[in-house]
Amino acid sequence: MRYVIEVAGADDRNAILKVMEPWNMHNVPSPEMEELDLACFFVARVSERIVGAAGYKILSPGRGKTTLLSVLPEFSGYGIGKALQDARLDAMYAAGVKTVTTNADRSRTILWYIKHYDYHQIGTLKKICSFGLPDVDHWTTLEMDLEAFYRNCEEKRAARLRYVDANDPPPLSPYPPLIINACLTGMMPTKLSTPYVSTSPDEIIEDAIRAYDAGARIVHLHARDDAGMPTPDAHYYEKIICTLHRERPGLICCATTSGRNWSEFEQRSEVLRLTGDAKPDMASLTLGSMNFQSGPSVNPIEIVEHLALTMRDNGIKPELEVFDLGMVSLAKYLERHGLIRGRKYFNILLGNINTAPATIGNLATLYAALPDNSIWAAAGLGGFQLPMNVAAIVAGGHVRVGIEDSIHYDYARNVLASNETLIKRVVRIAEEMQRPVATAKQTRQLLEIDSPESTDVQPYA
Repeated sequence: MRYVIEVAGADDRNAILKVMEPWNMHNVPSPEMEELDLACFFVARVSERIVGAAGYKILSPGRGKTTLLSVLPEFSGYGIGKALQDARLDAMYAAGVKTVTTNADRSRTILWYIKHYDYHQIGTLKKICSFGLPDVDHWTTLEMDLEAFYRNCEEKRAARLRYVDANDPPPLSPYPPLIINACLTGMMPTKLSTPYVSTSPDEIIEDAIRAYDAGARIVHLHARDDAGMPTPDAHYYEKIICTLHRERPGLICCATTSGRNWSEFEQRSEVLRLTGDAKPDMASLTLGSMNFQSGPSVNPIEIVEHLALTMRDNGIKPELEVFDLGMVSLAKYLERHGLIRGRKYFNILLGNINTAPATIGNLATLYAALPDNSIWAAAGLGGFQLPMNVAAIVAGGHVRVGIEDSIHYDYARNVLASNETLIKRVVRIAEEMQRPVATAKQTRQLLEIDSPESTDVQPYA
């Protein structure tokens, strides 16, 4: 609703009284209300029509009172009454008023004045003619300290915003900028299953750059060797990460330490020993073992602890991957023992055949169970990718998306997707939700990750 608040004009008297009529405050002049002083009235206009009005009077130096305030019933609920009250308080304050009195006879109106403007009741006043509510024979007299109100106004507003941020869901509290995490290749997709999967370091680099330019701020990296096969060999990660840090300095590079294709700690942790510009900003840490249709992902607690410790000691933030509630419990165990610290980033992955199904209820349960100081993103496997991405955007979480989780764009699995098209779809949905996509700087601030080191790369031994 667009409206304009302005000082009443000389010809606005009848329109003002028309606004007062639904509330029985239009009998002017009368023993209850003297003739209107239009110089001390504000009106609210919608398309030139007066839909609200409010007046005031200076009683003496330092003292003022409000006279009438009304908004047509069909225009209530749009903040017009509050805007009119603010305008007349501003006018009185500018005139040197320090104390304001107001008479009201509706309990809802009395509470409104107390709640928003720090009024307190100082007495009652007998009505002397029919005015306002016909079944209430007195006015409740309220008073406010206008100087104190303005003195405390900014502090109270800031406190209210802090409360909203801490307690109310979006969009009452502002949505945080949306972090998009692109899972580019994974272990399973091949050129036979989709031509869009990257199967060489150069292809992965090009795909990651396209992902960043489309809106992703984290790339979840699985290196491929010269034969196009998944590899833990850190030399391949060195080339990929160094190039990405040079070409897109703000991009967060997250290297996998997955246990799906190899189980030995030495293989899984190779990438964690890279240094300089080759060092990953983040590394995945799957918090439990599970079965996929293609085979198991084996993550003994001892290996998880050792990987977490190595990440901590090398300044690499874990990308904590949880597929069910027990994995959240392990995250808390790791934090309790100091193996993970500070701001935590969780990927909640739903829809695998042997872990939590991709439902709104399961997503809510899992993110509600996360430890304090956590940020989360949701991913859906296969056809569940889009629903879980959308649920995360609505709920104030973040998004993991990419052809590692689903090679198809549609539920019917007729259209193959590229990472770029999947990311752009998430960006479009976020824009419709009026939720901004995070910049690289915002992402690093939200995750508490420093900018990449501007040091020479030490060759990996």
